[in-house]
Amino acid sequence: MPETSFSFDDLQSANAVELPVPETLTASDGATLSYRRYMPVAPRAVGLFYHGGGAHSGAGYQFLGSGLQNEFELAVYMPDIRGHGASEGPRGDTPNPKQVWKDITTFIKHIHAEFPELPLFIGGHSSGAGLVLNYASQPDHESVDNYIFLSPEFGFRSKTARPTLAAPFATVNTLPFIINAMSGGLLSGHSRAVRFNYPAELLASDKGLVSSYTVNMANAMTPYAPHQQFTKIDRAFGLWIGAEDELILPSKVLAFADLAVSVRAASEVGSIADAKHISILVNAHATIGPWIGRLIQRKNTLR
Repeated sequence: MPETSFSFDDLQSANAVELPVPETLTASDGATLSYRRYMPVAPRAVGLFYHGGGAHSGAGYQFLGSGLQNEFELAVYMPDIRGHGASEGPRGDTPNPKQVWKDITTFIKHIHAEFPELPLFIGGHSSGAGLVLNYASQPDHESVDNYIFLSPEFGFRSKTARPTLAAPFATVNTLPFIINAMSGGLLSGHSRAVRFNYPAELLASDKGLVSSYTVNMANAMTPYAPHQQFTKIDRAFGLWIGAEDELILPSKVLAFADLAVSVRAASEVGSIADAKHISILVNAHATIGPWIGRLIQRKNTLR
């Protein structure tokens, strides 16, 4: 893949931070889900944060987790989505989209049980942000305090992609999606339909990465009606994108914030200077941390 179209060099050149030892949680269907936990001595709030398409919790997300832990006293749980990283399941696949959303509920209940008094925010990067939007749209989703959308990839229906990309990050075979939709989800769910164009050397060096998605996994992480879904966001949110994002247009993504009118007062939206789609992970904590701090202060004031 040409370096000019999409690069991971910024992550590889950043100062290394320590990766926590993976822990595990059992999903509702018995699958073992892996996660990394960033835990300060006395956390002020706790977060659940999801990686992007084909990635895993150790693929650059340690910069965000470590920064929030060490600089802002925020605890962060970073799961490997089933079929990714060290979590169980066929690579890039899920029994059905709802199972991925049920996995989020499993984590939220676990965190609520461990920290019942702390505010809980849930967020995601890239397609992980799309996953969070899908989860927030489910009528039976667990209650959280706030949402975070970082470099959000809300899918083709959002019409936020840059119009011309020399080498797209992913290529899509639409036929399995059509068959799946026409069959009411009964057919082609496990067909490989999305291929990620990760550099070959990166796939060789990081076995936790996933090179393709089935229809089921792609549907779990791709918002089905992103504009309508965003109008129903029920909690204050932070939405940030790199000013130099190579994949999506910042102006198109930032416009989503205007749809969630009812929670705009405490929400924060903006672009981060000099940040790209992936490199935003290195320093995003410096923007997210203070926002969460202000929400905590606001909540304490209202008590």
